[in-house]
Amino acid sequence: MPDLRVSFPEPCDERWEEMAPSGCGRLCARCDKVVHDLSRYDADEVEALLRADPDTCVRAEIGPDGAVALRPGRAGRRLVAAALSAGLLSGAPALAKPDHPAGAISGRYEIKGERVRVVAVDLAGRRYRTHTGLRGRYRIGGLPPGTYTLKFEETCGEPSTVPNVVVGAGETVVSTDPESRCIVVGRLLIEDGKAAAAGAAPPEPASGA
Repeated sequence: MPDLRVSFPEPCDERWEEMAPSGCGRLCARCDKVVHDLSRYDADEVEALLRADPDTCVRAEIGPDGAVALRPGRAGRRLVAAALSAGLLSGAPALAKPDHPAGAISGRYEIKGERVRVVAVDLAGRRYRTHTGLRGRYRIGGLPPGTYTLKFEETCGEPSTVPNVVVGAGETVVSTDPESRCIVVGRLLIEDGKAAAAGAAPPEPASGA
């Protein structure tokens, strides 16, 4: 089966470490929802979980190539965060139009004791800027749909870059620096937007995972 493409439209600032254990996940005190740790699921189990409950919140560890850390499952099938994968958009980017609301890029890039400037550059060379804030978090809003190169400009040295970050209309995508993994907590969606039939029960992660 092909890889499962997902997006994180609503990442949040709640800290996984401060949540109370609840079954195989943890309970978010702010929204009173169980947050599922995706490292306890394989790709098929994640798909079943998301189709049963499209409002699922998760904790996900994402690598530089966009792959989400999962429990090994069916013959190498992966869970891929679409906005982090290179070469996702073939052809020209979508043009910004009045009926295409602006999107955003958010994530975390932390250099101890330093605020880092974060710049999103589109294919036409337009630049959108912000700085990292609390615990290295950043968000660049007001982005027309399209493909961006994300640059992290530290005080010393060459900037780190993440190419081919694809932003859809009204979508917030999550990105990270090219040399580290990032932890994302928040709502997760399957890219095709399909939902499971009503009444479907979400899966339990395999025992001993």
